Amino acid sequence: MVDKRTSQATRKKQQPITEKNALSVDMWRFYLMWSVVLLCFLALVSRAFYVQVINKDFLQNKANANILRTEKVKAMRGVIYDRHGVPLAISTPVMKVVIDPRDYFETKKLFDEITAELAKDPHNRKLKRQLPDKNLNLDELADAVGIDRAELKKKMNDKPRSRYLVLQKEIPPQQAELIAKREFQAVYTEKNYKRYYPQPQPNAQIIGLTNSEGTGIEGLEMQLNSALSGHDGEQQIVRDKKGNRFKDPEVIKEVEAGENITLSIDSRLQYILYRELTAAGVANNARSATAIAVDVKTGEILAMTSWPSYNPNDKKSLTNKDAMRNRGAVDSFEPGSTMKPLTVAMALESGKYTANSIVNTSPGSMRIGNHTIRDTHNYGVLTLGGIIQKSSNVGVAKIALSLPYATLPTFYKRVGMGQRSAVKFPGESAGLILPPSKWNVSEVGTMAYGYGLNATVLQIADAYAMIANKGRKVPLSLYKLEQPPKGEQIVDPKIAEQVLLMMEAVTLPGGTAQQANIPGYRVAGKTGTAHKLRADRKGYSDSEYRALFAGMAPVSDPRLAMVIVVENPKGQYYGGLVAAPVFARVMQESLRLMNVPLDKPLDTPKIQ
Repeated sequence: MVDKRTSQATRKKQQPITEKNALSVDMWRFYLMWSVVLLCFLALVSRAFYVQVINKDFLQNKANANILRTEKVKAMRGVIYDRHGVPLAISTPVMKVVIDPRDYFETKKLFDEITAELAKDPHNRKLKRQLPDKNLNLDELADAVGIDRAELKKKMNDKPRSRYLVLQKEIPPQQAELIAKREFQAVYTEKNYKRYYPQPQPNAQIIGLTNSEGTGIEGLEMQLNSALSGHDGEQQIVRDKKGNRFKDPEVIKEVEAGENITLSIDSRLQYILYRELTAAGVANNARSATAIAVDVKTGEILAMTSWPSYNPNDKKSLTNKDAMRNRGAVDSFEPGSTMKPLTVAMALESGKYTANSIVNTSPGSMRIGNHTIRDTHNYGVLTLGGIIQKSSNVGVAKIALSLPYATLPTFYKRVGMGQRSAVKFPGESAGLILPPSKWNVSEVGTMAYGYGLNATVLQIADAYAMIANKGRKVPLSLYKLEQPPKGEQIVDPKIAEQVLLMMEAVTLPGGTAQQANIPGYRVAGKTGTAHKLRADRKGYSDSEYRALFAGMAPVSDPRLAMVIVVENPKGQYYGGLVAAPVFARVMQESLRLMNVPLDKPLDTPKIQ
């Protein structure tokens, strides 16, 4: 039997081992617990690092998407000036009034609920503080904006969940400011620009117009749209959780205004030209009248307009598409006798003819194939100058047919016929020169006096400016030039001078354009009276004509070349009677405004 004291001693010796095991377990649990805590902490730190550092942009964008909106700020369109700095197209600021129907109805609902509670507890300060203080009266808003009250309410009720409803597109900034001061709920304004044309009708067909969004859709407004438009800016709008604005916009991208453009047009000459074309068109009951004036030394187009025109400020006038067309660049036609000086220049250049060469035009007609060419009279024997002065169809036809058939059309192409001018106006026509396979006796014979080819007023003005500039052709331009271009010598200067003096005889006694004369200035030019093609294009009309006059002045040192075309005049229809007087009136005023020196004595009254 084991001694009792021995057993107790044994238990006392085993007790430290149990306590040591228990302590080890406790320490293991302690380390495990803190390891878990540390891991959780590290996980949280890692997640925070990922969220705030690595992936911050994604979450920031998600948050911004809920409260931020980016809106465009419209750039101011560039101004179009004439050569003297007179504005021809400007943009004026206008305001668009917009309402947020959803914001309005939510605020109105809150207002009605709080008002109902206040009726029960009128002294509740908390409710009074929560009561919206903006103007919720739609009738007052309608009156301030200038729309019908019932119409406004209908628009609002039709789109109660909309965030954007336009009330008025174009109101003056002063009126918009008064509306803003009245603090209507959910109403705000947006700045925009409206295009305005101070001299509409004379310039409309060149400058064109913009649409309601401010984008050019016609004329130079369309061609130069990129330069004129500039670059829109951007601003951020902050909204609350309900989508309502509660902070002023913040600009995040500055607006870049459009480029200003200076044209070669002289608005004074442009007005005079349009005024006289209108008078001639009305007086002759014509379909239209078109003209161009060119500075022969620089190629700058100082005036180019047509009647009838339109008012781009009045959207109702845009229904007449015919009046919106820039006829001087877009329309091509058979130019008739205005081509005869070019035919004579070609003859002189060939070396076969001189200024004193004579051509027998008797008996006033000649047969070419199945076609008979006729003059108005039998002029008999004529010099080259006499052919131009009397406008002999037979004379120029004989000249053209006496040379290789390719000579005349090739010369026409060299001076610019059959190709677009340097202006490159939108929709500009290239005219028409028949291909070489068609250069036969009939075509070349009629081409000599301006039939069988198509030309634009721009092309005729370009050719006449070349003759006036001593045979040197400078590119036509619609933009003001700092330095005149060098140009290209197309015709020998002596030949150009000879043709110019021959054309002066047209305006002197015995010529076809005596009404083109100007007191104090020598004038050279050429009339044209062209039969128009019939509507079915089967032959020429016996009752519809095109009256033309193209000329330059002063002859001693030409400054301006001008082309006048009156389409389908009624009654008298000769170019010398219809178009030449318009040329004289416009050229006289133009030379005076440009301070061009006189080159002949002023007419003195005869003493009885």
